[in-house]
Amino acid sequence: MTRTSTKEQTSEKGVLQCPAGTVLFREGEEGTRMYVIKAGQVRMSKKIHDTEVVVEELGAGEFCGELAILGQQPRPVTAMVIQDASVIQIDVAQFEAMVKGNSDIAMRMMKKLAQRLTEAQYRVSNLILRTSKARVLHQLRAEAQRGAEETPIPDNIAEVLALEIGEIKQILNQLVRDDLITIDKRGYFSIVDWEAYDRYLRYLELHDRFEYA
Repeated sequence: MTRTSTKEQTSEKGVLQCPAGTVLFREGEEGTRMYVIKAGQVRMSKKIHDTEVVVEELGAGEFCGELAILGQQPRPVTAMVIQDASVIQIDVAQFEAMVKGNSDIAMRMMKKLAQRLTEAQYRVSNLILRTSKARVLHQLRAEAQRGAEETPIPDNIAEVLALEIGEIKQILNQLVRDDLITIDKRGYFSIVDWEAYDRYLRYLELHDRFEYA
């Protein structure tokens, strides 16, 4: 764990008080511990095309670093505390004992892990795209597929896509002019024609692939 200028204080066995800015682990490092967040927030980020991009932000009750225990592989992301946090350190032996002693915990963790891996894989595949418009369309499609006919444009979309908010607004306005989406006064959007939308997205993805090959 990388320490900030304010040293973490261990309040009880295995529990660390981590000020904002504390790096729990870095992408590419070997690891033997996972962390359960009791309070605060932790940001997971990954370097893509020489840019550090946010993969997800975790809060109380969530966990990170489990792949180092489950797969004994280098950390795929960097975890940094963004809001003063209390975290529980769990090593391999503790994790194995916990799983053996409570199958419900193991099942909940596996379900959560599968969900997070699916979402992270989708987000990373989006961030690999170099064309800004393709990233925006890709993200809007994912948001719209979650069920609601009208979907709010995420407040953190610029951070999620590693783009400037001004550029995103220009792209959204262009999509409205092209009759691909509508946006109401609340900031909710709808895809007008899914077939036309997907056709345009496939075109942008192909263009991105060959343009930067």
